[in-house]
Amino acid sequence: MKQTLTDNELAVFSGQLSMILHSGISVLEGILILKDDAESEDRREILNSVYEALEETGELAPALQSSGVFPEYFVRMTELGEKSGTMEEVMDSLSEYFSRQHTVLRSIRDTLTYPLILFGMLSAVLIVLITQVMPVFEEVFEQLGIEVRGITGTVFRLGNLLRNGAAAILFIVIAALLFCIFSLRTEKGKRLLLTFLKKLPFIKNIFRLLSCARFASALSISLHSGLDIDESFSIAAGLTDQEDFLACLKQAEALISEGTDLGEALRSTGVFTGLNARMFSIGFRTGSPETALSRISADCQTEADNRIQSAVNALEPALTAILSILAGAVLISVMLPLLSVMTNIG
Repeated sequence: MKQTLTDNELAVFSGQLSMILHSGISVLEGILILKDDAESEDRREILNSVYEALEETGELAPALQSSGVFPEYFVRMTELGEKSGTMEEVMDSLSEYFSRQHTVLRSIRDTLTYPLILFGMLSAVLIVLITQVMPVFEEVFEQLGIEVRGITGTVFRLGNLLRNGAAAILFIVIAALLFCIFSLRTEKGKRLLLTFLKKLPFIKNIFRLLSCARFASALSISLHSGLDIDESFSIAAGLTDQEDFLACLKQAEALISEGTDLGEALRSTGVFTGLNARMFSIGFRTGSPETALSRISADCQTEADNRIQSAVNALEPALTAILSILAGAVLISVMLPLLSVMTNIG
């Protein structure tokens, strides 16, 4: 059995289940239909596991969790759908969410592949320049009896160091490059990439936007289903794993328990800021918080997608500029002293 389902497989599964539920077929019968129509043995085995667990418990969320191939967010949202009686709406939301995530990650993979290849090629050129070309200049300086110091001397020493371990360095660079390209083309690699990106300070805002989108979507579904504010908030807050955002949610939850209204609690703790805070405040006062939350979720997701794409698009010229500057600096550090010597000889 597969370890995890891909984002695309999750999007297809939730989309199919949403259509089945919309037609009035029960969840159990729907899973049986999906199992009978499964195109691969792996998929059939997964659905059979879900079907057997669903027969025993009568609840889909525990059945999905027992299969071990559905992510925690998918299971929790399914649990929300069962508690609130909005399973069809939840499955439709999950289909859209994982379809968008699949598209974004595929876009990142496709966009990063060329810059990574370019980075590898330019790195190889720089290594050849330092290990093969620089020794020629070093011999010229030695024949002229010139003692090289400063930046030029540092470059020469670096060249000697790299030349002594050139084979090992080249192997490491090629292996790292192939690993990055391969990882970006696997589901596990994509998730490792996301885990790494979450630790970068300038990327945290993007993941905060994604957490805000998740929270707003779950809270909208919960409130729309008729659950009270406390329970809705508790369920929605449990769907985020971004530490900074989770801390804000805990502060908001404390204010709500003290009697502060939901809109004020979310605004004062920074869960919603700027236009989103005003939008929710208006929606809360006019009795349509679900509509405002759905809009906030969509806006946050769109902004996060745009920021991710902008960051990825900026990577290629940045890598090209950095490596070009390094190559130019190496050449200039050698050419200037050499020109000075040639001038004196002349």
